[in-house]
Amino acid sequence: MEEVDKIILDSLRNLECNIDDEIENLKQFDADMVTSAVSSCLEAILHTSFPKKLPPSMSAKLNLATTLAEQIKDLGFRGDMGYQTILYCNVEEVRRTLMFLIERLPREPIKTNTVEQLGYVPRIVKSLEENIKDSLSKTWVPSCVLKQGVRKTSNGYIVNSLGGSCSLRTRQIEIPNSQVQNEDLKDYWIYVVPDVTKQCPASKLIPSLLYNDNRFPQNFNLKHVIKKADVLSLQTIESDINITRPIEVNKDNNHNANVDEIETEENKITKLTAELEEKKQKYIVMQEKIKTQEDLLKELVRTKNLEQDNLQEILANVKLKTKIQTVLEKEENLAKLNNMIAKATDRLEELARQWPEIQQPLLQQYMSLKSTLTSEETKHQEQKMKVENLKRIEANLQDDLKIKKELNQNLRQQCQQLNKTNTRAMYTRRILEIIGNINKQNNDIEKVLKDTREIQKEIKNLTGQVDRSFTLADELIFYDAKSEETARRSYKLLAFLRDEFNLILKTLEDLGVLERECRNLEEQIEMEKAKDINIKLDRITSDLKQIQKETDMLRKQSMKS
Repeated sequence: MEEVDKIILDSLRNLECNIDDEIENLKQFDADMVTSAVSSCLEAILHTSFPKKLPPSMSAKLNLATTLAEQIKDLGFRGDMGYQTILYCNVEEVRRTLMFLIERLPREPIKTNTVEQLGYVPRIVKSLEENIKDSLSKTWVPSCVLKQGVRKTSNGYIVNSLGGSCSLRTRQIEIPNSQVQNEDLKDYWIYVVPDVTKQCPASKLIPSLLYNDNRFPQNFNLKHVIKKADVLSLQTIESDINITRPIEVNKDNNHNANVDEIETEENKITKLTAELEEKKQKYIVMQEKIKTQEDLLKELVRTKNLEQDNLQEILANVKLKTKIQTVLEKEENLAKLNNMIAKATDRLEELARQWPEIQQPLLQQYMSLKSTLTSEETKHQEQKMKVENLKRIEANLQDDLKIKKELNQNLRQQCQQLNKTNTRAMYTRRILEIIGNINKQNNDIEKVLKDTREIQKEIKNLTGQVDRSFTLADELIFYDAKSEETARRSYKLLAFLRDEFNLILKTLEDLGVLERECRNLEEQIEMEKAKDINIKLDRITSDLKQIQKETDMLRKQSMKS
């Protein structure tokens, strides 16, 4: 795992993450460094900013850790992910998380980036675009609600308010006229009249200029214009009222006629709905009656079928009894029946005498088939165990292949993202180290596989020898057991010995399974020890104490307020 840690650290340093050169593996990471690494990776993947340090408050720490964990889950992380992974970091979990994030980093930088314009105007336009985008992404608030018209943005503040504006008040100013040809007046404008900016205050300059530019007629009377406009508006309003009065009367008459028609239609609808409800109730009652009649009909059909079956059985019995009665009435038929019974008994006695001769070879054939069946079962069991071992080996190899694929992918990403200043010798040395470790692991795996194959062959040979010896002894003793009592006893002892031996083999297999489970449990115990649960518990207790202090402070503040 040292190579994986080096790859992760190099990737994080390329992301401009603040990691000291003294840190060589992930065991030296703490919660702040994990937060900084995860935030840097998420910024590179999602192109959004995340805080790089944990805040001092415990509630803020939990909120930040949960948001980072949710972002990682949204990217498709399948393992156990929560705030505890970031705050109470474990080496295995941190390694898995950072490997996942490094795999999701963009492979190559985008080459189609436009060249940044360094002019004054483009920078202003760019800042305006960013401010507009930021303001559009947030909910709009009226300017009158804002305090002094100040709207907060990501980079600063925007003032969009009318609070600092001035009232529209003008002042008479003198402006030179280019159409005048008088030289004395021109000299007056040049030497005597002050500048336009000095004739009035700055707040009244623009309104005065705009008012002066408007061309009013010479006999202009503002009051006369306003009175004339009021008279015209009153005349138009009165004419509109006179026009609309007869229309309103016609509308009232039409409205009354429509109301009468609507009332008649509503009465018809109520009558129809009442009739519909009555018919619906009648339909429901008829449906219930039909259902009861159908059930009664089914019951009658079932009883009829039962009675017909009973009648057929009675007729068959009557026919049989009549035939027997007709046969027994004649003496010749009785004599024939007695002769047939005597012949049948003689035949049975003869078959009973012949049965031992037929039974013996059949029993021998049965025993041989049984022995072959047991041998086939043992072979099948061996094949099954071999297949299970192969499946287990295949699963282990698949896991190793997956790990090596991930390692290969990480190495490719690292190779793509490394700076060009790094020397080729460092890369070759790192690759040779990794290849040497992989070859060493492959040799160890092949050695273990070879040992397991040899052990399986030995077990197979021994079980085959035992089965052959038992079958040979069984055949030899079985032939002698027909005539000798000692052979029968030995045959029984052989069967007992075989059962006991099978039991011993089974116990040995169970012992092997238990040893394997014990090894797995020991590995799990080592893994749990490596997780540093005591350190995590100490951190959790310290965080709980901090949370209690914060809650007490908030309680005191609420009581004071």
